[in-house]
Amino acid sequence: MNDVIVFLIVSIFSYLAYRENALRLSGAIASIFVGTAVFIGIGIKGFILLIVFFVTSSFFTKWKREQKQSVEHIVAKGDARDWVQVLANGGVPALSSLLFYWQEEPIWILTFAVSLACSTADTWASEIGVLSKKDPFLIFPFKRVRKGTSGAFSILGTVASLMGAIIIGLTAKVFWFEIFSWLSIIWIICFGFFGMIVDSILGRSIQVKFQCSICGLITEKKVHCGQPTIYYKGLRFIDNDIVNILSIVIATLLSVILFLA
Repeated sequence: MNDVIVFLIVSIFSYLAYRENALRLSGAIASIFVGTAVFIGIGIKGFILLIVFFVTSSFFTKWKREQKQSVEHIVAKGDARDWVQVLANGGVPALSSLLFYWQEEPIWILTFAVSLACSTADTWASEIGVLSKKDPFLIFPFKRVRKGTSGAFSILGTVASLMGAIIIGLTAKVFWFEIFSWLSIIWIICFGFFGMIVDSILGRSIQVKFQCSICGLITEKKVHCGQPTIYYKGLRFIDNDIVNILSIVIATLLSVILFLA
């Protein structure tokens, strides 16, 4: 397909996402580059798999929005994704696509699928898990914490995470049945789910957190109750977006290393 036509198709999708408030303007611009890289690198199948991630994740982000209002006081960003969030979730898939364009090695389709499975698993866990009737829990130490707390698990969120990875794995099998055996699909699903686990561990251990000087809430926000928040713990340069990138990179790299071993 002509590169200009590809660019126009991706731009239309990005504009529609921006108009539906699923992307901010910066996110829409970033998605054009990510989508174009995927479309040119892997083709229409890769672009559709990217759309599966984006559409399902955007749906669950807005699903039962009124029940998620309490989480808004903890998480740093809202529904519409900015350029950092787009690159955090789409950077590795885009890079994998370009590597496949240059080398045409099936391993890059595997990394593409694994990285999208990681993004989908983590997003579904966050957006569906917060709807759990019970508060999530930390593993070390085991205790209940407020919904939206980084690194916390819930049964609903964990199941949702696994389902997200399965959706990506099965879609990849449909598109690349000649490349992926069922063992490869299980591999994609397992490492997609593992990416969510890594995200939770990093979110619990090194992600920066702040405390509101007015109400005392532990939050990801730098401003709360109209006042700048106070550093609480974690590495100051590791926010949720960096955690997302690190978890996807770690899970994807490990999947490739073990797959080739």
